[in-house]
Order: sequence, then C-alpha cells, then structure tokens
Amino acid sequence: MKTLKSFMFWKIFLINFIIMLALLGLILYMSKIVLPEIAEESYKEITDETVTRLHEQISNITSELEKIGYDVQQNYVEGDVEELKRQLESVVSYSSFVDSGTIVELDGEITGFYPAELKEALRGQNFSDREYVQKAIKTKNVYISNVVSAVTGRFVVVVAIPILDQGGEVTRVVNFVIRISENPVFNSIIQNIEIGDGYAYIVDRYGRLLSHPEQERIGEDVSSNEVVQAVLNQQSGYQQVLNSKEFSMLASYEYIPVLEWGVIAQVPESYIHVYFKEFQDKLIIFSIILFLFLSFFVALYTRKIIKPIQQLEFAVGELAQGKFSERISDKYIDQSEIGRLAKRFNEMTEYMAEANENIETKEQLLLQQKEFLRKVIDSSPNFIYAKNKDGFYTLANQSLADFYGTTVEEMLFRTEQDFNQDVVQVQRHEEEEQEVIKTLQERYVEEEEIIDENKQIKWLQTTKIPLQLTGEKDVHVLCISNDITDRKLAEEIIRKSDKLSAVGELAAGVAHEIRNPLTSIQGFLQFIKPNYKEERYFDIMLSEIERIKLIISEMLVLSKPQVEKREMKDVTDMCQRIIDLFESQANLNNIQIQTNFEQQLPEIWCEENQLKQVFVNILKNAMESMTNGGEIFVEMKRQDENMILIRFIDQGIGIEKERLKRIGEPFYSTKEKGTGLGLMVSYRIIESHHGKIKIDSKLNKGTTIDLLLPIQPTI
Repeated sequence: MKTLKSFMFWKIFLINFIIMLALLGLILYMSKIVLPEIAEESYKEITDETVTRLHEQISNITSELEKIGYDVQQNYVEGDVEELKRQLESVVSYSSFVDSGTIVELDGEITGFYPAELKEALRGQNFSDREYVQKAIKTKNVYISNVVSAVTGRFVVVVAIPILDQGGEVTRVVNFVIRISENPVFNSIIQNIEIGDGYAYIVDRYGRLLSHPEQERIGEDVSSNEVVQAVLNQQSGYQQVLNSKEFSMLASYEYIPVLEWGVIAQVPESYIHVYFKEFQDKLIIFSIILFLFLSFFVALYTRKIIKPIQQLEFAVGELAQGKFSERISDKYIDQSEIGRLAKRFNEMTEYMAEANENIETKEQLLLQQKEFLRKVIDSSPNFIYAKNKDGFYTLANQSLADFYGTTVEEMLFRTEQDFNQDVVQVQRHEEEEQEVIKTLQERYVEEEEIIDENKQIKWLQTTKIPLQLTGEKDVHVLCISNDITDRKLAEEIIRKSDKLSAVGELAAGVAHEIRNPLTSIQGFLQFIKPNYKEERYFDIMLSEIERIKLIISEMLVLSKPQVEKREMKDVTDMCQRIIDLFESQANLNNIQIQTNFEQQLPEIWCEENQLKQVFVNILKNAMESMTNGGEIFVEMKRQDENMILIRFIDQGIGIEKERLKRIGEPFYSTKEKGTGLGLMVSYRIIESHHGKIKIDSKLNKGTTIDLLLPIQPTI
C-alpha cells in the first residue's frame, strides 16, 4: 500500500503510461504512412540481395569455367591430341559445370567429343561458322557464348577454349557445353532462391532467357521487356515493371559486365500490401499486450529500483573520477538484476583497482626496460640500426647518428640517402637489404669503407639479419656494423713493417748484385779509355746499368707506402720480377730457383704491390728454411676457367702437423725470432683478392704453398 501512496511511484507510472500510449498511437499512425514505403524498400533489399547473390554465383561459375579453360590450355602438349581428348573426357566426367564437350579443328571439323551419345548428333557437322569458335580463334582467349541452340536441340552456353602452339598460334578449339535446362549448377541457382511469390531469371547479351523457374521458357527472347532493355543497355537498378502476364512487379536488375548478361529478381506489387496489413494487425495486438505487461512491471519494481539505482549512479560517478574505494551497500545485493548488477559492480571495482595497480607497475617496468635497452644500444660503439622493406630507418643507435652528425630522432623513418652522400654505396646497401628480405637469409659484409660528413674514413664489418616481428607480415633488416678501422690501420702497419723487414734481409744480396755491375762498368771504362771505338762494351755497360735500375725500382716498391689501385695485371711478369730480385740472395745461400710458367696465362684483377709482397714473404720464408741450400720450384698454370694456380715448393726443414694448423695466426711463427706477421698479412691480402692459400708440409722434406687467385673481379 505504501507503494500506491508514493508520489514517485505514480509519477513514474503515469509517465510510462503516457509514453506507451503515445508510442502506440505514433506506431499506428506511422504504419499507415510509412509501412507501404518500408514494404517496398524491404522487398527492394530482398530483390537486390537476390540479384547480387546471383551475380556472385554466376561470376564464380564464370571464374571456374575460365580456370578449367586455362588449365586445359596450359596442360596441352603440342601435337598430343589423344591427351587433349583425355582431358576433355576428364573435365566433362568430373566437373559439375560441364555437361559435354567437343574438339574442333580450324576448318570446323570435329575430331573429338564426349560423351559418346553425341556421336549421331555430331555426324556430318561442321562448326567453322559457329560464333564462339570464331571468337576463340580471333581473340586467342577463353570465350563464353550466348544462349545457342545445340545440334541436339537443347539450349546451351558454350565455353570455347583456343589451344595454342609454342608460337602462340591457335591449332584447334575445345568446346565445353553447359546444358541450361539440365545442368544441376544452373538449376540450383534458381531453385534455391525463395522470394515469396516472386522469382528471378537470367538473360544473355541478346535478351534470351538463360535461366527461369519455368523451364519451357529457357531460350525465349524477352528483349522487349522494359527491365531487360535496361540491362542490355548495361544498367543496374530497381523499378516497377509489367511481367509477361501483365502483372505489376517490383524488379531489381543488375548488369554482369564480363559476360554481358543480366540478372533480374522481381516480386508482385500487390503482395506487399497484403503482407504488411497482416503485419499491422499483429503489431496492434502485440502493442496492447506489451502495454499491459509494462504497466504491471513498472508498478511492481518502481520503488525497489529507485534507491539502488541512485546509489549505483553515485558509485559509478566516483569510479569515473578514478576513485576505486566506493562500494554498493550489501543490503541492495540480492538475486535480482539490480542486486546482481550491484554485486558485479563491486567485483568490477575491486578488479579495476587491482588491474590499475598492475598496469601502473607494468608500465613503469616497460619504461625502465625500454630506457635500459636504449642505453645499451646507444652505448655500443658499433653501428646498430634496422630498416623496413621501403628502406626507412626503424631503429638507429647514437653511434650511427653521431657518425652522420645528426640525432637518433632525426634518422627514424628517413632513408640512408638523406645522410650518406655516396650514391653507389647507398644503392649497394639497398640491394643487399632487399636480398636479405627476399631470401630471409643472413648476409655478411667482410669489410667496406664509409666516409662521414667530415670526410673521415671508417672501415666496417657488417652482419645483416632478417627480422620479422610477432604478428607482423613485414620483414625488417637488422644491421650490426663493427668498426674495424683500427684493425685495418694495424694491418697496414704490419704490411709496411714486413716490407721493411724484407728489404733489410735483401740488403746483402742487393749490395752484391749492384757491386758486380759497377765492377764491370769500371773495368770496361778503363779498357776502352785508349780505344773508345769498341761500341759493344758500351752495350754491356748499358745493360748492367738497366739491371741496377730494375733492382732499385723493386726495392722502392717494397719500401714506399702505396695507394691501393686494382687493375688487370700480368701475374707471370710480376712473379718473375720478385724471383729476379731474390736471385742474388739465393746464390749466396746455395739455392737455385726453378720456374715452370704456363704460356699465355691471362691477366688477373689485382693490386700489384700487395701480391708482390705475398711473393716476397713466401720466397723469404722458403729460403730461410733451406739452411743447407737446395732448389725452390715456382709453378704457375691455369686451374680452371676462373682461377690461376701459383705453387711454391721448397726443400726446407718443413713444418710439424700440429704447428701447421696455426700458420697464419698473428705472432705465431715457426722461426725462433719470427713474429708470424708475414704469413698473416699474406693471408689477408689473398682473402681480399677473393683467393685461397693452401699449405702442405712434411717435416725435413719441404713445404708446398698453393695460391689460388680469381682472373676476373669478384663482387
């Protein structure tokens, strides 16, 4: 009774009562005005959906037919007609789209068909005048015909497939036939469509029926129909039209461009009014029942709902301000919807409070991790950066930014071209990175030279790794470049030191070699002093002087720092010059140098001075190992089309197998006072020429060193 006396109760009840009456009256009034329009629009949606679905189904069928045609084209082996017949039989037997097929030669003669029941119907037939055969031959593409009358009397659609030879010329045509009235796929398209008393049909580019619920009408010319004319004019839309029985219909129609067909779906206009009159009657009954139910519901729950809703509103307001301490009182928590909502609200508030703490903690940890990783990357002296498939930097560390005289922020989402002025190098980097993205294989760049904005040179050794983030399809390239500038400088110093060492050891032999020519010159000058007309003595003196100049020039090559300049050089002449330089020292140590050079060896791409240094190191080591004299054999021949083999064989003390494994390491030497740098430098020089060094040695028998060098430049 207290509820009935409540002003709030009656206020809410009367408001709901007035609203419900107003809504019911408005619905009844609007139904008289709007329902016919809604009905028409509703059926427009139905018919539009129908033609769209038919369009999609026909497009799918067309795609399948074209795919079958292209498969037959591509699988055809030129001249293998029997295989073509087997393909024809296979497609007709297993494809639900194709009912029969024929193979037609260019003169129209039929040389193959399936099924066998066509034999009598095709006897004496010639297809040279068939439009679809001519179109296929002319366009050299798969062609889908209009509705045509087959030799069997059926209305059919034909898929004509030109068979091409290796020169791209048509040799014959394969025809796949779809029997419109019998084909299960075509029939299922229409039979599965239900639009009340309406129906749908398909017309070809000339207005003939391809598909219709009334099978006997298939092939009929309906081009005079207003909607069909619109479709033939390549239009799509929705309009009122009279059907063949003069009934007013609402029709949706759509033009299919690829086939130049049309799809029409239509419903009777009169059916719309009947349907929505029934809908209006049901609406009135439903509204009355709903009104009574709502009135009872409002009267029953108004008081019970008001207070918990007010508290819930207050608590939600507190929650919206970020205050998670407010809770709904337990006395409002029961098994009702409001009670369960209040309970869920309290649980949600507790969960949100805990989640908020966790989120803040995790955000702090993520920020710390991000900052830590950023410091680790930035503190590395190496260049660390990443690029996406378009060449934009997605990661860069401080070392790289400092090198280019910019900031990390300025580098992000910009390309290398914005910072590196070496266009050739930028292009090479882009090609390397695209290869890594394409192959998903790591790439290693042994060494390359880069120049910063202050023209300072750095040498880098770079590893490029494909990187694909979780949940992303794009592949990035992670690049880590080690600064090997100091190492390069050290190697250059070692090479220079090794040259100076070689020059020092050759000093005795050079002095002896120079003294002998000078003695000859002096003697001949004294001899010709009274008789200067003997010109042959002058020739001898000039020859000896040239020999002195040659020896001195070779010493200058070994002693002066050289700018690296690679070009095509005669390695035979290069090696012979070094052998001539060592000949006097070899004679002093009772050593003979024998050569066997293959004739007409090609020039190789090399840095002449570096290879001479390798020859000097090897010959010097060979002579030092031959304390009791002997012979050194130098052979040179072509290994294969791409490589030249240079072999040095000495008769020295040899190297133990355990020590042989460490040959080439810095500061490891088999000699008592050796530094081990000579062979290390030689290894580096040969590697930089993309060649190989192979050492084979037997203790107390001698050592064989093979140098393999490429003829052409290697990238």
